[in-house]
Amino acid sequence: FLARRLLARRRRMLLATLALSGFFWTLPMRNNAANHDHEALFYVGVPLVFYSLLLLYVHKRWGHGPVVGLAVAALLAFVVSTFQMNYRWRPDVPASESRLAALAELGSIRETTRGKVVLLLPSVKPDWSRQDKDSRHERTYYRAGTILMRRLDVEAAARAADFLVTRDRVESDALLTPGNEHVFLYDSAGMDDLMELYRTTYQRVVSGEPVARSYFDVYLGDGALIHVKDPCVREDVLRRVFVEVVPEDPKDLRGEVLPRWRRRDGIGKVFIHFWRSGVLFEGKCMAILPLPDYPVSSYMTGQEKRDRDVWKVRIPAR
Repeated sequence: FLARRLLARRRRMLLATLALSGFFWTLPMRNNAANHDHEALFYVGVPLVFYSLLLLYVHKRWGHGPVVGLAVAALLAFVVSTFQMNYRWRPDVPASESRLAALAELGSIRETTRGKVVLLLPSVKPDWSRQDKDSRHERTYYRAGTILMRRLDVEAAARAADFLVTRDRVESDALLTPGNEHVFLYDSAGMDDLMELYRTTYQRVVSGEPVARSYFDVYLGDGALIHVKDPCVREDVLRRVFVEVVPEDPKDLRGEVLPRWRRRDGIGKVFIHFWRSGVLFEGKCMAILPLPDYPVSSYMTGQEKRDRDVWKVRIPAR
């Protein structure tokens, strides 16, 4: 109705194209995965056309003044929201410096690994704050030009790789980046030394008593939640493990980098994907999740399948 009233016929087709363009992406791609980020941008033509027609109507009905006023109000809303977002996502300076240093190291590693097969190994020291705000896209970009591998069974995968990349440092003749501090490159012979690191860490963990026994044994200590299973096969770790943290003060979650939908009802929730932050070796599996440094009243952990819990246990923080 607004288009017919306000626009010349030759302009209607242009606005109709802008408004409908997103659907010409969606309809042919209707079997596309539903959880891809930023796909709402395909529909940006709909609000653009709506507000354009609305402002044209306001201009025609009341003149130039109200349109200027709305433009000023929109500018102020944009400035205020920008400051709010900056406050909400204010970066931690030491963490940002560490991240930039890691990316610089990845840039130098890329020159060595270009055109080769690189196995990305999980670390025995993952970071709670990166479980969902991971810089994995940046890290993948810095590995451009290589053939990347991520496998649950690291022993078999290492035999097909030219190089190994991990955040774990082991003094070894196979270590090719002894001057690095965040990301380390090994030739494939370094797998034996890294396997010894996994064995030592696993034995240290299971030497204590688990705080819960279920499909996985769960250990709590040194500010970390550790999931282990022995014997363990690939099918045991295909499903992601969830960890819910209930802080003593719900306000502590405001400083988290977790998205809002994972900060509901005063509970922080992250997921452990074994292919990224766990390790399967010698018939055992292990995933270590360092926990946040604020006071916590309890934890809940388990595995999900199609949004239903396969198993779960509650763990008092004490």
